Amino acid sequence: MRFLSGRAVNLAHTFLDDESPLVVPAVSVTVRDAAGATVYTGNATSSGTEWRATVPVQAEGVYTVTWDGGPVAVDRDRFEVVGGHLFTVPDARGSDVDLADATRFPTGEVKHYREVVEDEFETITGRSFVPRVTSVEVEGDGTSTVFLGFFDVTTLKSITGALGAVDVAGWSVSRNGFLLAPYALCEGERYTVAFEYGFPSVPEDVKRAGLLRLRSLLTAERSGIPDRATAFVSAEGGNFTLATPGRNGYETGIPEVDATLGRYKYRIFYDVLGVAL
Repeated sequence: MRFLSGRAVNLAHTFLDDESPLVVPAVSVTVRDAAGATVYTGNATSSGTEWRATVPVQAEGVYTVTWDGGPVAVDRDRFEVVGGHLFTVPDARGSDVDLADATRFPTGEVKHYREVVEDEFETITGRSFVPRVTSVEVEGDGTSTVFLGFFDVTTLKSITGALGAVDVAGWSVSRNGFLLAPYALCEGERYTVAFEYGFPSVPEDVKRAGLLRLRSLLTAERSGIPDRATAFVSAEGGNFTLATPGRNGYETGIPEVDATLGRYKYRIFYDVLGVAL
């Protein structure tokens, strides 16, 4: 689940025993940030078997939620506060006449598949098209430079070492994902680094590609083409070869989407190392 920064976080949860809802008499909610610090505790309210809680505005980052139903059940969820989305729900509804039908495509489903598209685009390109905050553990190698594994890094948030919080004065990050220390880091010494990364705003071509990909996922049943097909013959007699994900350089199978994402890959990392970092 992703929520925009600067807004309260409205959480919902249903306790399930596989697929059957559990009846829980009372539920407490605890939210912790990526460092494990508690940022919210309170009691959830119920509507049938669904429990809800409203968490005050939180900083960008990843959080864990513990839904404590006492001896009946204890569940854990995860949510993220981000600086933006690839597109809004109204953008999605306005992009296709079918998606305008909120009964057929409920808001919750549109939001879910928007996250699927966002994750897919980041996996393909190695870049986030919206501002996000994350933390990673890195290991010193005797030099003053460590690669964080992310691109478009904009702000260093914090560093934690074996002895606790590190004064970040003199430390910096580069947009191509390197942590720059004011001294050589001992080989094998580990640090947890929190930082902001991603584009400040979504490029228009990426937004359009995201809407195309969303429609392909939500309306896949309209095509009438079997999932495993790599070619088909139309009723009019034409032969067509399909752009198939995983073949001939295609990632999503939608040429316009794949071409757009291809322009945002850091080619030097692919060419030199053969993989996306």
